Amino acid sequence: MSYTGKDVKVLDEVSHVRLNPGMYIGDTSNPVHLVEEALDNALDECLVGHATIVAVNIDTKTNTYCILDNGRGIPIDNDTPITISSKLFSGAKFQDSKSAYLICSGLHGVGLVALNALSSLYIIEIYRDGKHAKYVFENAKLKEKKIQSFNDKAPFSTKIQFKPDKKIFESMVPDINRIRKRLAIASVELNKVTLVLNVDSNKEIFTLNSLGYFQQECLNDSDTETTKIIDISVSDTIESMHVKFCYSLNGTIAPRTLSSVNLLPVDSGGTHVNLFLDILKDLFTARAKKIGLKFQPYDALCGLRSHITLKLQKPEFSGQTKDKLINRKESLSKLSSKLKAAIDEYFSKDPEELDRLVNQFAEYRKKLDSKKLKAAGNGKRASTRFTKLRDCTSTNGELFITEGDSAGGSLLQCRDPRLHAVLPLKGKIPSIVNAKEILKNQEIGELIQALGTGVGPHFDVTKLKYNKVICAADADFDGYHIFCLLTIILAVLVPDIVKNGNYYLAQTPLYAINKGKTFIPLWTNDELEKAKKKGEPITRFKGLGELSPWQLKICLLDNNTRHLTKVKYSKNIDEMLKLFSDVNEKRKLLADDSIGEVEI
Repeated sequence: MSYTGKDVKVLDEVSHVRLNPGMYIGDTSNPVHLVEEALDNALDECLVGHATIVAVNIDTKTNTYCILDNGRGIPIDNDTPITISSKLFSGAKFQDSKSAYLICSGLHGVGLVALNALSSLYIIEIYRDGKHAKYVFENAKLKEKKIQSFNDKAPFSTKIQFKPDKKIFESMVPDINRIRKRLAIASVELNKVTLVLNVDSNKEIFTLNSLGYFQQECLNDSDTETTKIIDISVSDTIESMHVKFCYSLNGTIAPRTLSSVNLLPVDSGGTHVNLFLDILKDLFTARAKKIGLKFQPYDALCGLRSHITLKLQKPEFSGQTKDKLINRKESLSKLSSKLKAAIDEYFSKDPEELDRLVNQFAEYRKKLDSKKLKAAGNGKRASTRFTKLRDCTSTNGELFITEGDSAGGSLLQCRDPRLHAVLPLKGKIPSIVNAKEILKNQEIGELIQALGTGVGPHFDVTKLKYNKVICAADADFDGYHIFCLLTIILAVLVPDIVKNGNYYLAQTPLYAINKGKTFIPLWTNDELEKAKKKGEPITRFKGLGELSPWQLKICLLDNNTRHLTKVKYSKNIDEMLKLFSDVNEKRKLLADDSIGEVEI
């Protein structure tokens, strides 16, 4: 095949966005990121004090979305609305020149171009300087430009209206819960701004304060008893950090930390979260050492419930979707130093609370150590000998084996610790070579020890600590691959667990009806198609890590709604071993989503 200069193409900005939408908005399962691009601009006008009203209007019947504000309005001169809608890297928010915006969430000059490129209809209306301007784009091409004088009171300053391109998105209904979350966060920080969400004429006005948001988002239903909520704010010129935290006394021990940066929910945390957690670990470690208590730094996070609000002049995120802050620690050094000093001062004025918490963590450490001792004996529960295993107390419980810490952490937040044990596996599970080689893998070694049965001549199925051993992997090829590898390993090392019917696959949905507090998993293609025909709001989930704890509870824990598939042991195990040694064959074998009963 020839390769010449004629094969080299130069794409215009819009064509490049359409060719690589994921590069610009991250996820194309639904158009929520397009709504957010316009919403970011409106909220940035609020952050700098020019807008007092922001409204998001969503019509799911016509798939039309509209975001408006009463700020300064996009400049009309020099065809600025056309430029920022069709030329990448255009805007007034770049980090080296922010005369118009000192604190903002938009950084890269990409948002409105991506919105225009991925919409079949895109309209900008502006009222500014006594003029009314309207620009209409169809399939990213300018079809109408109209500017006329306007002397009456302007109904708004900037309105962005669009219809997503159905060729790009799997579902035309955006993740409304995500938008609701954005407006809730903004309402806490912008208490003088009216924030409105209209979904099919159902109006919501957001008026949460900081305490209300913390109680609603950071505390679970099980957190009925907590320590005092500590509220600390620090600032350095125009930058600031606000931390609110407490410890749950009766909820799950897994920490829950939420955060936002310049009004953006930063779901994956990042530098600011790590700095705050390090402050707590250092504080409690030093105190425990001083009073002679046994303590590990991570004990300071047990039961932690916290929310961090950061306003930063030059935030750096891991990607265009901005879900993780990656600034170097040095860039936050002044704020973190002030935060540390403020937390130290708080506890210096309340040393009894400090010692109460340290002793609470020490008790947790004693429980772990006592469980380690039990694990060395012949007791039924060999609980937390392994740092990643979070055991249950029942002798008739269920062990969930999850793919990575993300799904495992969410599952810990919704589980019943009496019934549900969780073991997240990290790293690659080895393919079958022989039993000796498999046991050299740390992940598999910990799994076998957690099961409690031993292997080989020491295997005793009566010592299995759980009624059900459940593999909970993502509903994609990678997830099936992990299930495939794990299953064949159990069949080789602890076959009677499978033969006795104790091993299950937890089916996980790729799609669900997701609206407000309504969450209905769609397990089959037929269910998905029926929901689409009814116009239900459908969300696509790439994996278990994207499901919230209460959604995981529906999918994995609730006997009335979950789908568990019992794995049968095959008499032709030798032939299966040969088949499973080929990765491609394994993926083909498990690609069918209509599995009713799995046989190995």
